Amino acid sequence: MSEYAIWKYLEDLPGQAAPLVEWNQHLDGWPGFQGFHGRYLKLTRDHATAVDCPTECGLGCPRKVVTHSRNDIVAVCPEQEEKPYPLKRQDILIYSVNRASLHKDICSALGIEHRESKVDACRRTWRLGDFVPTAGLVFPVFLTQQENPDELLEVVKNICLLHGDPFVLLAPTRRRVSPPVEQILAQRNAIFLALDEEMPFDEQGCLQVRRTPDELFAPLHEKVPEPGSGGMVHFPTPAGTRWSDIKIQFRDGFTVTVWAGEESGRYNYTQMGMANKRNGEATKQWTLLLDFAENRGEIDKNSRKETPYHFLKKRKQELSRCLREFFRLDEDPIEWVKGEKCYRCRFRILPESADDY
Repeated sequence: MSEYAIWKYLEDLPGQAAPLVEWNQHLDGWPGFQGFHGRYLKLTRDHATAVDCPTECGLGCPRKVVTHSRNDIVAVCPEQEEKPYPLKRQDILIYSVNRASLHKDICSALGIEHRESKVDACRRTWRLGDFVPTAGLVFPVFLTQQENPDELLEVVKNICLLHGDPFVLLAPTRRRVSPPVEQILAQRNAIFLALDEEMPFDEQGCLQVRRTPDELFAPLHEKVPEPGSGGMVHFPTPAGTRWSDIKIQFRDGFTVTVWAGEESGRYNYTQMGMANKRNGEATKQWTLLLDFAENRGEIDKNSRKETPYHFLKKRKQELSRCLREFFRLDEDPIEWVKGEKCYRCRFRILPESADDY
């Protein structure tokens, strides 16, 4: 049996659990099964009441497990087409995939920061963690296991609704990938990886990688600013955009998502020109931008903020300069409202905790 076939079997296995006799039947002849069994299968408390039929009668029906005594267990054909065959007690024990171990090893092999969680509204889909080519530049990595192309299409659509930036999608094989899925992934500049193509198991049941993470994620590395450039990039601001058309929301302490018209993207403080050239850390202008987000775009003397009020005017001027350069807009993005004695953003800015985006 090919070492790649296990990914196909896992993709076709409902719930990723089966009695031991079926694991043995389907993976018979694979030298790595014992190692895989020890690393990635865990015993459940359940026992099989039916098992796959190994004969080729064409009916495809499972065999009923009948226990006559502790040491007399048989698999009975419900159609009486074949004779019962004996089973050992351990044959009907159900083993499931230890997803935590398997997913952690996938992340380790691919250089992904492992922070696993289930994805809401996406069946059999996990966010394994993040690919972080440089500080502040984060690309989420998802693993999904679907039964047909329509289910995979729905999952891809939901992920795109949740994340407006490029991401990485893993699946056991590419058998469920349809042209609509390919089109959506291409539009989002997402990377799709089929694990049976990229990560075979060796004869000890250990995961291997055919290409290095640098090769696999080359398109994402291209988004890293060139050394010596200062790291700043420019947002593709559509023609005719005004500050009131722009929305910024923090995703964490290092990155924001930006929207303007049909354009959007995720950027870190370095890409927005707010990194200290000596140590690479965020500047005080980035802190002020975060202050504006926490105060929904308006700061006065009594606002809660990290920026001291007596430094506010100077830092506001530097922040405005960075934003004008990043968006390539001439008008000042932050105004002083004399009557209310406050600074107010002409664009919409939200904190990470906001859910009204």
